[in-house]
Amino acid sequence: MKKRYAILAFALASLPALTNSSGPSGGKSGSPASGSQTCSSCHSGASISTQTVNISSDIPSTGFVPNTNYLITVTNATGGASNPKSGFQASVESAGHQGSLTAGTGSKVVNSSYVTHTSSGNTVSNGQAAWTFTWNSGNAPDGTTIYVASMFANGNNATSGDAVTTQTLGLTRSTLGVDEPQLAVGLSPNPARDFVRLELPAGLTVVRAYALTGAEVYRATGVDGMQIPTADWPTGTYLIDVRHADGRQFRERIQVVH
Repeated sequence: MKKRYAILAFALASLPALTNSSGPSGGKSGSPASGSQTCSSCHSGASISTQTVNISSDIPSTGFVPNTNYLITVTNATGGASNPKSGFQASVESAGHQGSLTAGTGSKVVNSSYVTHTSSGNTVSNGQAAWTFTWNSGNAPDGTTIYVASMFANGNNATSGDAVTTQTLGLTRSTLGVDEPQLAVGLSPNPARDFVRLELPAGLTVVRAYALTGAEVYRATGVDGMQIPTADWPTGTYLIDVRHADGRQFRERIQVVH
């Protein structure tokens, strides 16, 4: 009987660490909406030394535009420190949460407005852990900020001896509207039924199509004269997004009618 009590006591003592391994609940990104709360509300005991946090995105240098999906990547690098586990939480804010979030590689959305690591996405490999998520910009204003709180764990299955830090990335809203393209692209027919044909300029381009819900329905490397198949798309309005390697963009709404 004593052995059973000992096992139960060990399991209860380990419960916080096991719970945090799959990410905390929302409100720990170090943001204003979080009340500046971070992972340090549970994890503590070590200081940041060589560890770094990087936030990157595919938002062009000209800035984001409304109601468009962008891929955000958070990378925690140990810099040689002994941290076999690492995690994060992020939010996108400007006087409140902005846009919407969709989970990506190794991440999940919590409390609808925060994204954090999963239990299978907290392992450090080759000195780093990285996660992705998609942010739909909605009607976010200029100066919107991505807030990230990151934790570097020593792997002792407890909340002690772990280092916590924060990072931010400020975002610029483009002054160009959806109907003011920088990139010359020919698009026809519009309305479309079975396909849309694109005449593209020289250089590397990426072509995406979005439903008005923000869901990405098509993505491909651009080729002059390419056809985007639309026969299986429900009747409705879609946004064609073409991005050139030099940062120029083209966006145009199309109607698909069957």
